[in-house]
Amino acid sequence: MRRRPVLAGIAGALGVGALGAPRVLRAQTFPRIIIGMSGWPGFAPLTLAEQAGLFLAQGLEVETRFVPQRDRAAALAAGSLHGVVTTLDTLLGWAATMPLQQVLVLDRSRGSDGIAARPGIGGWADLRGKRVAVDRPGSTPFFVLACMLRENGLGLDALRLEPRNPRLAAQALAEGEVDAAVTTEPYLGQIRDLGPGKARILATTLDHPCVVDTLAFPPAFTERNPEAVQRVVRAWFAAIELIRREPDRAHEIMGQRTRQTAAEFARSARHFDWLDLARNRAFVAEELRPLARRSVAVLRDTGVLRAEIDLDALLNDRFLRGMG
Repeated sequence: MRRRPVLAGIAGALGVGALGAPRVLRAQTFPRIIIGMSGWPGFAPLTLAEQAGLFLAQGLEVETRFVPQRDRAAALAAGSLHGVVTTLDTLLGWAATMPLQQVLVLDRSRGSDGIAARPGIGGWADLRGKRVAVDRPGSTPFFVLACMLRENGLGLDALRLEPRNPRLAAQALAEGEVDAAVTTEPYLGQIRDLGPGKARILATTLDHPCVVDTLAFPPAFTERNPEAVQRVVRAWFAAIELIRREPDRAHEIMGQRTRQTAAEFARSARHFDWLDLARNRAFVAEELRPLARRSVAVLRDTGVLRAEIDLDALLNDRFLRGMG
């Protein structure tokens, strides 16, 4: 999928030159990089970097390819993807089966993942014995539920779990089929719109921070192509800066890929936090490993993770340090 003729025009329209990167960096031979991801809005600055010419400005040809979560790790292992974007909890599960190196934290969930319930459920104790729609074990919604229950003194066995993906979980709650649902934006926002008479938000990741999104490559790829990976990271931060400078146009472009209007995308974006370079470094230095250790404990408790994980090898900050 080639975008070069279109990208130059988009880059000009967005004023990429204002970011100090209007020209392609000196020619070098880099591999074409394919990054597997989903349409989750938190990942969208990567598609902005692709469509606004920010990867090209770094001398890279990068394709962001939508690949279902269940297929992403297999595609990476098979070589049809070079990098993957996913949540930290999922990355930990994948790292148990293949060598991976996280090169960048993309965003933190700030209310974009959560649990909604019928109005009669006033607190966690009220969930005992209730029907709760949640995605399969190994998914991020399942992880979010397990984390929040653990912090509130409940186990998964206290609930009647009904398997639904985030969209269908929200739909089941709206239609009165279940008592509670674990879901994400934009579906969590749709539940909010139902009003307190039909549903309420019991808790989100604002109350229980447990979800961050990450970009990872196999270590063999980063060792062969360290400069290319470094430039991917630079392009990400250029995209974050572009969103800050020209939010309306950036939201429009990102929303096209996630099938949202600019206004809809902006609304979703209120519930996650893209970290600029300084905040990213601080998060990685102070919070990432404690979060990873807590995540490992939850994944072990739920039987999702059994193998040992070398967090030092997985959570490598060399490319953040390489930003200068």
